Amino acid sequence: MSTHTTAVTVPGQCPEVTRYLPWTDPQFRIDPYPYYARALAEAPIMRDDHDGSFVLTRYEDLMHYGRLPSVRIAPEWEKAGAWRVLLDMALGHDEPGHTRLRRLTSKWFTPKRVREWAETTAAITDRLLDGLGQDGLVDGSDLAVEVTHRTVCHILNIPADDHDEVRRKMRQAMPILSARPSQQDFERAEEALDELRGRTAALIEAKRKNPGEGLLGSLVAAQDRGEMTAAELLATTLFFYVVGHMDATYLICSGLHLFTRRPDLFDAFRENPDKHEAFVAELARFDAPEPVVTRATTEDLVIHGVHVPAGRSLRLMLGAANHDPAVFDNPDEFDFTRPPEQTRNLTFSFGSHGCQGRLLAEAEIRVVFERIAARFSRVELTAEPDIRNTDASRHYFTLPLRLHS
Repeated sequence: MSTHTTAVTVPGQCPEVTRYLPWTDPQFRIDPYPYYARALAEAPIMRDDHDGSFVLTRYEDLMHYGRLPSVRIAPEWEKAGAWRVLLDMALGHDEPGHTRLRRLTSKWFTPKRVREWAETTAAITDRLLDGLGQDGLVDGSDLAVEVTHRTVCHILNIPADDHDEVRRKMRQAMPILSARPSQQDFERAEEALDELRGRTAALIEAKRKNPGEGLLGSLVAAQDRGEMTAAELLATTLFFYVVGHMDATYLICSGLHLFTRRPDLFDAFRENPDKHEAFVAELARFDAPEPVVTRATTEDLVIHGVHVPAGRSLRLMLGAANHDPAVFDNPDEFDFTRPPEQTRNLTFSFGSHGCQGRLLAEAEIRVVFERIAARFSRVELTAEPDIRNTDASRHYFTLPLRLHS
């Protein structure tokens, strides 16, 4: 048995999770941070009587238990309905399969390559901003989705005019990952992923006929060499094609929304180009787009005196850990001047399963803000945004803005 705390288990030490994190409560889904704060202070581990899982919130605990060799990712994807497809790509594998598959895509997301992709993002953003009317009206969500999806499609070297349809299907597929998915969520996700798998298969077939350059051509060649299976090719391509825009899109929207509420932050961003990367890092800490990851235990653990049997799920609350006052001073304040030791957020996960596209996402966010800041002096909200979140993912459906010259 692996232990981090060796006290004897006392049932009262492990409260039922919905006392602190009411998964389906609309207010919790819009603003979970007050709920996280209470859980961080009073309940470092909670149990979910609905499915027998355990929930952790503290930064130190996530970093420790999330990295244990006995805490695995693969079994959890078996429970993910239509998202089981990801069992066939790096994200669904533990070692050694994870490293084998990740190496096939890693060269496309090095710092040098990301600098190239950032130039693509800038050109796309400029073109879309050029198309705005004199009134400066734009839906920030539309802008963010189109910029990020087109950038990913450029990397894959595939057509990029289907961003609206991909976004619609992803909105349909994501609720299944919440702690309380409904039967309708499973059915809608199956329908959405079935269509997206079909689109992805067609892209792969077209690439076989016209290889060209790009990530997808590289993956097709890897399969032809016997370095990945057909299922792994489909799952890996599907992931980049339909998921590659999501976190950056949300954080672009979150940042633009923040600029409407805090014009001083937009001014600070415009006036401090040397702080742009720090600003994006703080934004990622402040409002994680996917505030939870799930793992599975393969041996018994004792966590804060609570016995966690092998074969149980652990829900690791990244969004809560990013606001842990033991790590971040004044965690509920947006402060892009934090010292380096307080910028290590977990938004893009951690350890071997850290997000491979993190550098790209951060570059896309920064570049979109920079291109807007170069042209406009103020970002105004013209109507209330349509925000639809679950406990596991956050989404701007609309973000009506006016950009002032």
